[in-house]
Amino acid sequence: MLVVELVSKALKRSKSFSFIFILNFCLAIASLSYLQFFKTSIDTSLDEKAKSLLGADLVVSSRFPISDIQKEQIKNKLPQIKAYDEGISTVSMVASSKRARLMELVQINKGFPYYGGLTFNDNSTYPKGQTLPKENEVWVYQEVLDLLELKANDTLKIGSKNYTIGKVIKEDSLKNISFSGFMPKIYLSPEGLKRSELLKFGSTARYKLNYLFEENLSNDKLEALEEQIESQLDRTLRVLSPNDGRDRLIAVLNFLTNFLSLVSLISFFLGLVGLIYLYSGFLRKHQDDIYVLNDIGVSKRNLIMTYLLHLFVLISIATVLVFTFITASSQFIGPLIQKYIDFSFDFSLDYMFFVKSAVVLFVLSLSIGLPLILPLVQRQKRKLSKVILSFLPFVGFLLVLSHFVTPSKYIGFFFALSVLVIIALLFSIGSFLLKRFDFTGHFDNLALSLALKNITRQKRTSLTLFTAILLCTAFFSLIPQVGSSLSNVLTKSVEERPRFFVVDAKEEQLKDISKQVEKLGAKLENVAPMIRARVLKINEREQSQKGENARNSAVNLSYRNDLKPSEQIIEGREFSGVYDSSDFAKPIELSVEKRYAKRRGINLGDTVVFDVLGLELEAKVVNIRTVKWTEFTPNFFLLLQEGAINDAPKTMLATISTGEYNATKMLLNLTDKFPSLTVIDVKNLFESFATVVKDVSSITEKMSLYSVFIGLLMSFIIIQYQMNLQKNNILRLKMIGIKNKTIKNSFLLEFGLISLTASILGIVLGSVGSYFISDLLFESYWDFRADILLLYFLLIPILTILVVSFFTSKIIHQKENVLFGE
Repeated sequence: MLVVELVSKALKRSKSFSFIFILNFCLAIASLSYLQFFKTSIDTSLDEKAKSLLGADLVVSSRFPISDIQKEQIKNKLPQIKAYDEGISTVSMVASSKRARLMELVQINKGFPYYGGLTFNDNSTYPKGQTLPKENEVWVYQEVLDLLELKANDTLKIGSKNYTIGKVIKEDSLKNISFSGFMPKIYLSPEGLKRSELLKFGSTARYKLNYLFEENLSNDKLEALEEQIESQLDRTLRVLSPNDGRDRLIAVLNFLTNFLSLVSLISFFLGLVGLIYLYSGFLRKHQDDIYVLNDIGVSKRNLIMTYLLHLFVLISIATVLVFTFITASSQFIGPLIQKYIDFSFDFSLDYMFFVKSAVVLFVLSLSIGLPLILPLVQRQKRKLSKVILSFLPFVGFLLVLSHFVTPSKYIGFFFALSVLVIIALLFSIGSFLLKRFDFTGHFDNLALSLALKNITRQKRTSLTLFTAILLCTAFFSLIPQVGSSLSNVLTKSVEERPRFFVVDAKEEQLKDISKQVEKLGAKLENVAPMIRARVLKINEREQSQKGENARNSAVNLSYRNDLKPSEQIIEGREFSGVYDSSDFAKPIELSVEKRYAKRRGINLGDTVVFDVLGLELEAKVVNIRTVKWTEFTPNFFLLLQEGAINDAPKTMLATISTGEYNATKMLLNLTDKFPSLTVIDVKNLFESFATVVKDVSSITEKMSLYSVFIGLLMSFIIIQYQMNLQKNNILRLKMIGIKNKTIKNSFLLEFGLISLTASILGIVLGSVGSYFISDLLFESYWDFRADILLLYFLLIPILTILVVSFFTSKIIHQKENVLFGE
């Protein structure tokens, strides 16, 4: 077949080009393919283990005790039940003789969990092979022993009672579904939890009904059942299916996978820039071949098919090489990734992933190839509008692809759109400037004159190289600054923040707690009441009992008239004073946090109706405010005017200031005197979280190196390819007597000017981008990293000059007859 024969000859005659093209494309798709393969394997593993994460087929949970009537209503809506369990968990300070820490206390019942379970240090397991802990016994994690400086069989104090540590947990399938994710669990029997006397009226607790069905339903069917039941239940009840447990773990991975997706996309885009440049250069180099073949009778259709097939073969070779490497290395990658995420999974070879990828790459070759090949085959110069239209399918394909490779909705789409807009602007503005300032004169410095002429005459090469280096520098300067801003927010000096959070304090206890805290050398500050309520109506609209609105209908309210330093009103006015209507004849003034208002569709002037322990209260939104949650002081999405609900049953929150006192003694003393009080050591919690953030930032920065490496390598490939195309010009310059040093300096100046200008603009663009991202995510905490920016500013131009110097030296010192022969 003629087309196949022509493709075979093209591959044989252009081995150097084929190698460079395949290398470039391998690097472009490697990170994207690896990431998608990783995500596919995660999804497969999570589907298999999702029920173990939940422990049951379906779970109904509530922050309030679930009544017998509610239990019967739920039972009537479910399939045939095989087993049923009622669980409860709460939080409390747990103390040893040396230290005290906030822990989650979980009641464990006989036979539960139905899927998964516990494995102990002595390799015994529960629920198979082990009875429940005794009344005065607990099961704990190793981290509990480390935090409290205890060992197995030692005694710890919960509430006013002492318990013996019976078993140390090595593995727990339910660990990822936690009432309070930052707290370690302590398991007790029903008799053991009752013995602690912690569960009283007003105590914070989570109640659960766990169901196992006779029929083995798939996770998707259980999710459909979850949605159906939740729409018919009271708003205080939440239904969970195995996919919820799966989604919670996915949420933990989303930050990392979102970032790595963007790193992969930038690598992919940079690779595509190089691919388009290289293949369009290849087509121009073989333009005469196309004309000759057409003149001797080869049809335009066959010519188009020939070069499309040639492009597809090159892309396919690169794809096969990358997929082969993924398959060979998959068994080694799992353990490396598991070091960074708290979940064991298996890499599984999903052959449909490879099939889908092959289809995607086939579409890619068509969408890139046709706009490049058609103008040469048709022998006509097309208008700019037609050129732009011919690339629209390619742009659309990229946007769709970007949308599906990131876990979070629209992140990839908007990121890709932003990058494409930047590229389009750079090429448009760059083309205009190069045409406007086309250099035709001469300077005393001949090398500079030659460099400027090459930049303005080789517009496409200059703009492609400029864009690649700019994107590299922008991306590389953005990531460390955003990461540093995040670390700064979370690692702000503890001296500027409260040391302890006090939770679940009773109003009548406040004076005694304050005296005790002052006695130990600190102050009780930021006292704030917390009242549980439900949102019934927003602007006379009944709140839906489906989806997120149902889950968010239970809210925490507080009241005060003064703003904190960490708050700012962005719409509306301050409260007018203390509420003075004894029969609630007029609406209560309400303040709403900005992001919460946006999420719930609440605007200034709206009316919101709350249910506070059966009493319906109408409130009017008088201001929308921002809150700097990173200040770590008690605050609320919804604040009511003081004087309206002051008498409602409440829990008090407060903070304990920093100072010269013994923190351990403070914890132990408050735990002894107020057993039901919850005291959170914010410093330790904060520092632990900051360590995690630092580790994730470290991973993301290291992974971003790959993207920059791709961009720089692609830039160097463009430089090397361009140098080869310049051999005839070098020959001419040598033949008219221009010295080798002058020729070399002209190339150094040409590419040096491009890389230097691109680096400056890239650093500015990356810094501006990091500022807006930091402002959006971290409330204007922005860390300008001048040291890193200076490093990149110097590194990229120096590397470019070194590469150019290497390539030009090889070409320039060749004899004239060698250059002429080539």
